[in-house]
Amino acid sequence: MLKTPLMLASLAALALALPAAAQEKTRTKTYEGPKVSASQTTTVNRETGTATRDRDVTNTATGNTASSSAARQRTETGSTIGIVQTGPQGRSRRLEGERTRTEHGSSFTGSATGRRGETYGLSGSRSRDGQGNSQASQSVTNSVGQTLASRDRVTTRNYGQVTHSVTRTRAEAVSRPPQARRPRH
Repeated sequence: MLKTPLMLASLAALALALPAAAQEKTRTKTYEGPKVSASQTTTVNRETGTATRDRDVTNTATGNTASSSAARQRTETGSTIGIVQTGPQGRSRRLEGERTRTEHGSSFTGSATGRRGETYGLSGSRSRDGQGNSQASQSVTNSVGQTLASRDRVTTRNYGQVTHSVTRTRAEAVSRPPQARRPRH
């Protein structure tokens, strides 16, 4: 194939333009239903390791709105996250934390603030040993360090037999433990 200077210039321009186009991608989804309208905008930049998601939902009958904003930043050892959710009455709740990769899994430490201003500590870990055995644990503590709820799971494999063990604890005054969700990007 004959390569002309014009063809080479075009290929060089295309090669320089591709990384710039691949840096950041934004996608917006909208929904219009009989009771609500919603929009979600997701932006991902693989080069910088950032991802954001913004959602807005409006009740068409009352005009009340709810929104959420989530951001994730890749780090050398894992990632950091931050989530803010605001309800129709304007009260917000937040979750912030850091996930750290380990040799055979990951750990998470963070904090959450409820809509009434109460604060919680969040922690968790998960690991696998490469032979099908795994463990995971999560815990939620209050502002003075007392454990409100915890969950531990252990899965072992031995000669084709799989054994699951799950242990849950909950403080007496807690009717339902606070829930934390990982943002999906």
